[in-house]
Amino acid sequence: MKGWTACSAAAWLIGATAGLAQEQISEAKASFIFNEERVKISQGTPDAVAFIETFAAPTSACGAGCVVPMQAARGVPTLGEIEVLAFLTDEVAGNAGLMVDARAPQDRAKGFIPGSVSLPQHTLSESNSFRDDILRALGARDLDGVFDFTNARALLVYDTGPGSDDAGKLISKLMTTGYPAEKLFYYRGGMQVWTVLGFSIEKGQG
Repeated sequence: MKGWTACSAAAWLIGATAGLAQEQISEAKASFIFNEERVKISQGTPDAVAFIETFAAPTSACGAGCVVPMQAARGVPTLGEIEVLAFLTDEVAGNAGLMVDARAPQDRAKGFIPGSVSLPQHTLSESNSFRDDILRALGARDLDGVFDFTNARALLVYDTGPGSDDAGKLISKLMTTGYPAEKLFYYRGGMQVWTVLGFSIEKGQG
């Protein structure tokens, strides 16, 4: 094309890429059925500032100055917000997966991601007599004391965010039981990033 230079080509590419990114950002929302109820997630939470302040402080379990690595465990993918929404609308809505909150109940009560369930990391400790029951509820089969995870649900684990290690601990404990890495996913952003981006939040003991 006449007059088409490397600079103009680069400008077109940048513009096209920015347009695609903007399109993805504008579609950062989800609507799906969970527990027989319609769940809607979008950006623009009215109390976003209050939630940001709530989750900005470091958790007591991790302490001040705690920053967790990008990858929770070998073979476990770390997801961004677009992938989290896709997991909710595909895996969770299709009953093939669960998004699990690894925080303690008192922390979850401050606010949680809609469509997620509570699975505090301490409940997967070996000392918990109900641990095997939890694994069965997740779809694992107990074959004479050995668990088969073939039909277990995919799990997307999150916690407060980069300043918390509850999700990492839960993933580690799940893998210790034999839960396969290919059925585990990690949302490192957690509530800290979720609130900064203004996504929908629920409060209470859900």
